[in-house]
Amino acid sequence: MAKARDSLPAYLELARRHLPQIVTRHDRDEVALLALTDLREVLRAYRFETEAAVHQGESTVALPQFSIIGIGDSLDEAIEDALEKLREYAQRYLQRYEFYRHTDRRALFPLVLRFIATPEEQQRELLLEPQESEAAPAPA
Repeated sequence: MAKARDSLPAYLELARRHLPQIVTRHDRDEVALLALTDLREVLRAYRFETEAAVHQGESTVALPQFSIIGIGDSLDEAIEDALEKLREYAQRYLQRYEFYRHTDRRALFPLVLRFIATPEEQQRELLLEPQESEAAPAPA
């Protein structure tokens, strides 16, 4: 363990330079060190499904993958409510990951990781991203 502790700064520096590091213990893979920017890039393909509706002064924002509904007097308030509920969900999911990984909610792991790896002031943008089919085609 002392060797790993002494080597950690070097491993972190390599990971920061976009060279992922696998740390082993007793000849078994234990953890991977990956730059946060690289993790965000790997997870970018995972999209949040967001459905918004405005009805007579009340707005809702649904995140069907998570069974979350944000409600507010305006669309902005509904988005903020949905974000707060998603933050709570993500914390609970990670705290109870050993349980969730054995359920149909296992498939949400990449989305939860993407959400928590995104700075809080940018999380709103995750809910407003166009789906792949809505995105502009890549130049040829």
